[in-house]
Amino acid sequence: MADPDFAKLMAAEESQLRAKLEGVRATLSHNGEKGRALEQAAISLLRDLLPSEFGLSTGFVAYRSDGAIKLSPQLDVLIYDAARCGPIARFASCDVFPLEAIIGYVEVKTSIQSTSDEAQDFADNSIERCLEQNRLLRSMTERWYYTLSSRSLVEADGVLGHDLGIRSYVFSFGPQGVVASDAAQFAQRMANVSKKLGDPTHMHGVLVPGVGYFSTTPVPPKAPSESKWHIRYVTEHALSAFKVGLLHDLSRFPRCGVNETPKLDDYLAQPAWSKKAPLLVGT
Repeated sequence: MADPDFAKLMAAEESQLRAKLEGVRATLSHNGEKGRALEQAAISLLRDLLPSEFGLSTGFVAYRSDGAIKLSPQLDVLIYDAARCGPIARFASCDVFPLEAIIGYVEVKTSIQSTSDEAQDFADNSIERCLEQNRLLRSMTERWYYTLSSRSLVEADGVLGHDLGIRSYVFSFGPQGVVASDAAQFAQRMANVSKKLGDPTHMHGVLVPGVGYFSTTPVPPKAPSESKWHIRYVTEHALSAFKVGLLHDLSRFPRCGVNETPKLDDYLAQPAWSKKAPLLVGT
């Protein structure tokens, strides 16, 4: 029996992704429907890869900021802890999750390009716009949980959780323009823009089939600025690098503990409790 050739398998899967784009382009002219079809293709690939403990949805993240609850921009794919938390609101087309449930997100692009610094505004499908949004989303870090109280087994204490930014990815079905079609130029552009935007910008992965896979080199939180925002990339076996990197990143992300539950009080309506005690005998 011949040895398995997984590299050949990954190359075939990558070719299928590019073929999916061409098929959608040839069939659908409506940009919204085209985007939804490719989004479902990306979700299908992620679902085949990820264990069931990682839930997949589309929608918004509710988070705390300056004492108020705010909503993130709508995100194509949300990766959440399906074992410990679900959405706080569910609609036909999207869900709303508390930040405590979210592990990461994926932006799905029909194609990706690079917009020059001289442009008045970044294109929606540009890596610059993706990095701008990345900086915003990774600034959402205030998480609260209920945990067993040290005073009593029937009480719970609210505790502040970890302050890591969520994992961030871009899944593009192809490049657009000269810079996005050249791996070295694209990586350099990611590095330059990430440094210009500053903390907490950190794109964990960008997959562009036929071009490469790009990832910000991980560094300790308080590392000197000169060691940040270095972009590593591969041009061969890009899909393999994406799959391995995604699983590695998600598995290392701190999640709700065994005896913890997300503190949803801030997100939901606060009821006014009433209480009755048993009546004393003879009264």
